[in-house]
Amino acid sequence: MPRPLTPEARSRIAADAASRYAAGETWAQIAGDYSLSAEHVRRLARTTGIAFRKWGARPAADPAEVIRLREASATIPEIARELEVSQTAVRTALERTQGLSSTRYPLLSDARDATGAELALLTALYEACPLGQREGHRVTGSSEGRDLAEECRRIVAAGVPMQRLSVQLGRSPTWVHWLLGRHDLRPDTRTARSTSSAGRESRSGGVRPLS
Repeated sequence: MPRPLTPEARSRIAADAASRYAAGETWAQIAGDYSLSAEHVRRLARTTGIAFRKWGARPAADPAEVIRLREASATIPEIARELEVSQTAVRTALERTQGLSSTRYPLLSDARDATGAELALLTALYEACPLGQREGHRVTGSSEGRDLAEECRRIVAAGVPMQRLSVQLGRSPTWVHWLLGRHDLRPDTRTARSTSSAGRESRSGGVRPLS
């Protein structure tokens, strides 16, 4: 029988679940990380006042991310896949941001992979985060997690898509999006208005994925 959760653990899991759900993960995906049922995690998250999506609904598209990808010449279907939202959500975000983007779209190939050095730094920052109650789990809501999120944000701003960075780190496609949201560091509309010319570093070998 599972050990009862302490009030501190319940609060921590609730906050984590709420952030990850808002980023697009399902209750089942979140619950699997805590060896709990999806319904249990959903009940915990309810205590945070989270707004639940309608059954079967996909998360809304982040307008800033839609603009960033659109400026990289991505099509609506490609943006929907990248952000794991519906094409309708992408179109809605574009309608809400008409006139915010005035730059010419560069080639989609301008988006790059993270370098080996960048991945090594992120891995070190992740491993500097305190250990959680679950084996191999790190507490990314800590000050060390903030350092990790800020470095992820810098790399994203330098031309690495969040989904691509998440996968290179061995995480789920929405992990970086979730981490940045947890620390209120997701790209804003002002950042997304112009394409980034930074981060044209040469690519190098990968490193061990985050565990």
